[in-house]
Amino acid sequence: MNDPSAELAALLVALGVAGVEVALHPTDATRIRYRPSTLPDALAQEIGSHRSDILALLRTDHAPTDPDAVYLMLERLGIGDDLGMPTHIGSPAWMIAVGESMASRYCGCTNAGTKVEVTVVDSESTHTKGW
Repeated sequence: MNDPSAELAALLVALGVAGVEVALHPTDATRIRYRPSTLPDALAQEIGSHRSDILALLRTDHAPTDPDAVYLMLERLGIGDDLGMPTHIGSPAWMIAVGESMASRYCGCTNAGTKVEVTVVDSESTHTKGW
């Protein structure tokens, strides 16, 4: 069985790579809003299975304590900012940065080396996550 935190890290990277933005629902604290509003089934199901963890991250942001994880997160956010991408909480660039930062503690390296393949065909998708 996989570590739920490693699964969450991979999900965040996959969402970021797919260009999905997430946010707290303005009137219901137990719901997540995401854009685009229609997601492939696999991603929507994974969001549902990690909803409480994603909500916690959106409420409090991710504050890694490991120096390598801090460096990795800030580096990824800096790259996104240099490319003119939004880097606010819930943005695709933020999710990639947080996901890779979280994943770095599972592989014991500075560069998490997260490999995510997302293929979207009409409304169907194939979603593979790996390290």
